[in-house]
Amino acid sequence: MASPWGATNIERRRLLQTLGLAVYNLQGDSVPGEADYSATVRLRLDADFGVNGHLEGAQQGGETDYSVAGGSRYIPGLREAPLDLMYAYVEGRNVASGWLGFRVGRQYVSDVLGWWSFDGALLRVTTPYYVQIEAYGGLEQRGGLPLSTSRFEQQGIWRGNHRGFGDDRTLPGSAADYPSYQEAQIAPAFGVALESAGPSFVHGRLTYRRVYNMGPSITRQFPDRDGNVQTTDGSRISQDRLGYAADVNVPAIGGLKGGVTYDLYNQLVGSFFGGLEVYAGSRVTLGADVDYFVPTFDADSIWNWFTHDPITTITGRAAVDITREVDVAASGGTRMWIAEGNPEEFGAGQCRAAQLGPDCVGTTTLDPSSDSDLEDYARDEENRATTITTDVLANLAGRYRTRTTSVELRGMLQTGERGRRTGADLSGERRLSGQRYALGARVSLYNWADPLRPDRDATSFGYVLGAGYRPGEFADFKLEWEHDMNRLVGQRFRVVGLVNLRVAP
Repeated sequence: MASPWGATNIERRRLLQTLGLAVYNLQGDSVPGEADYSATVRLRLDADFGVNGHLEGAQQGGETDYSVAGGSRYIPGLREAPLDLMYAYVEGRNVASGWLGFRVGRQYVSDVLGWWSFDGALLRVTTPYYVQIEAYGGLEQRGGLPLSTSRFEQQGIWRGNHRGFGDDRTLPGSAADYPSYQEAQIAPAFGVALESAGPSFVHGRLTYRRVYNMGPSITRQFPDRDGNVQTTDGSRISQDRLGYAADVNVPAIGGLKGGVTYDLYNQLVGSFFGGLEVYAGSRVTLGADVDYFVPTFDADSIWNWFTHDPITTITGRAAVDITREVDVAASGGTRMWIAEGNPEEFGAGQCRAAQLGPDCVGTTTLDPSSDSDLEDYARDEENRATTITTDVLANLAGRYRTRTTSVELRGMLQTGERGRRTGADLSGERRLSGQRYALGARVSLYNWADPLRPDRDATSFGYVLGAGYRPGEFADFKLEWEHDMNRLVGQRFRVVGLVNLRVAP
């Protein structure tokens, strides 16, 4: 993996493995409409054999061992083979004549507030009045805790286990070495939701979620004169959010969807989206979408003190089935990046305010808290007027399909002041001998450019050749050869084998 500046490369070689187990009908024979119980578990192992791979001699193993080279290469929280218990729960459905359902254990919640995971219990009440009530509570899944990942936390905090490095073994642990690395603690959480349960053409869900931070949190980047690190302790808000989403779909007419989230801690609308789809006859579908997003962070995060402005994407789309074999689709629109102040001029203005000339950007540290003129410049509303940078987005796809042949062409474009990314790929597959055998190929050409890093501009070409064999309904074998090339990475090769087996009782 190359750094954004191209000067540092980190070797990685990852192997992802998942293992799942599900047991159904724990109650015995299944009876339609009666209570049934099940248990489900899934594990994920993200082994990375490239960790420590670039370190040699006295630094060997230094990325994961603090005792090597005085901890100069140590990366807190980095593990060679982190084991993630994705979910593990017991579920009951149609309990109490269909009124109740429950889950106990580690589980996911997915709604307008996003994907979220917790350890605890969920209770669902389904009424005969097209309304479903849901309540859940427990502990948010967090990185640094056993069998956990940070994937579902609010952004803006670096957490983990502090054992094994630094001189300070007390909480918050090794703070003087890595003050940004917060000690992982349990995070109590609860939520409620009100959801429609009935007509298939309409669905809505109103949801609320609150999570608490516990234990000590480091509040200053540097120790004081006595070497102590300033912290805060006790129960406090991590996230406090409310959201609603609904969609309506009427066959032969169209669909309408929308949603909004509100961040009660930051007191702002964190996101909203809307979409309209029209079925203009049996062969044409037209649509339009808008998506608005403001980055929000864990309430303990320093990023809450900085400005964070919205990103808005507006697109239109159309899909046409020209014949039974040929269809085309296209979409296009804009993405608007909003900032407080003009990024192109703000730095130069600070240099002038500090009487250092307009060319001090990147060569001089400017601290408004130590200079009244700099502080006045930063607080002047005229210098903080909203600016918008716009990207143009476009996608085009066409496909030809028969029972034995398929050909697909896809192209995309994203361009604006901040850079460009564009390209296309053509793929095809031919099935032979009653679909027992398959031959496939794909060729692609992409180009990208970044005005801030012109040395990273490149054009990439790649192709894939593949073959498949299907001896029967129970098995499917595929093998692919891939070759990609550009001036940044040179020549890259990959062989992918895929085996699908279907086992019936």
